[in-house]
Amino acid sequence: MELPPLTRNYFSSVPDKERFYRLIFFIMITLLAVILYFFWGPLRDTGFTYSLVSFTISNIVVYNFFQVVTVLGSEGFFLVFFAVIYWSLNKHLGFWGLILMPSSIFVTSEVPKDLARLPRPDVPGVTVPTYTFPSGHASGAISVWGYLAVMVKRRWFWIFSSVMIVLVGLSRTMLGYHFLGDVIGGFVAGALFLALFFWIGVTFVENRIAERIPFRLLMFFVLVIPFGLSFLPALYAPNLMGYLAGAASGYLLERKKINFEVRGLWWQHLARAVTGLLVILLIIPGVNETVPFNSQLLTFAQHAFSTFWITYLAPLVFIKIGLLRKILKVK
Repeated sequence: MELPPLTRNYFSSVPDKERFYRLIFFIMITLLAVILYFFWGPLRDTGFTYSLVSFTISNIVVYNFFQVVTVLGSEGFFLVFFAVIYWSLNKHLGFWGLILMPSSIFVTSEVPKDLARLPRPDVPGVTVPTYTFPSGHASGAISVWGYLAVMVKRRWFWIFSSVMIVLVGLSRTMLGYHFLGDVIGGFVAGALFLALFFWIGVTFVENRIAERIPFRLLMFFVLVIPFGLSFLPALYAPNLMGYLAGAASGYLLERKKINFEVRGLWWQHLARAVTGLLVILLIIPGVNETVPFNSQLLTFAQHAFSTFWITYLAPLVFIKIGLLRKILKVK
């Protein structure tokens, strides 16, 4: 399954279809933004949110369904998901996903939340230590699932991704974490960020910018810039920027020193996933259990190490134990 990591054709390789679908996309996002602006009050109505939450908690099947769905828009799920893609399906697709996920949630949700400082719905039993607008799950879902749909370019996957995006957004309201307006705001912000991500990423690749920058200087940038951004007054900034720094620095080292290929026998793929994910589970929860204090620097380091493990250390270990092999020797 070899897919290019980025593309200029979002919807179709046929120019007329591409223009048509881009127009539809622009109209939909504009319509959502207009609805959010003119119906801001009703979309943040507490009574309406209570009615949805009451319906959810009164039906155990519906409640459990949305509990599962909301996980499919979380950073933890995307971390595991792209780790497996990186190790076993498509290295470049997995890497760009690991870059997109934290940067999207950081830009479209964490920073705006701290600027807007709007309270979450006051739902009994639901306690979240962050502000509410826009929804990070909604913006992350449309960024990540939208990214995958653009890259896969299969009608069935477009339908699947669209359903996932809507359900993840709906779950945030049905479970009482967000107002409907927060979800719509997340959709708009996430879609705009995804378009910007493709434009910047394709420009970066086509102009071979990384090749023009000395390796040590590039490593300095991918570590120092996220570290600096982790000090912004957003609760999960150290987590997200840690993910970004670890993924980028690990991938640069992997390309320079390893350059593995993902092909292998079925048991090798399974062994990579089991071994790699077990270590991830030990990194963040394990450190939190053994270290008697928490700090911004520790949080950044933990999350950076988790994605550094994914992009560099795990492939290195897999090669040593025969689960991966190099494509060629890279100088």
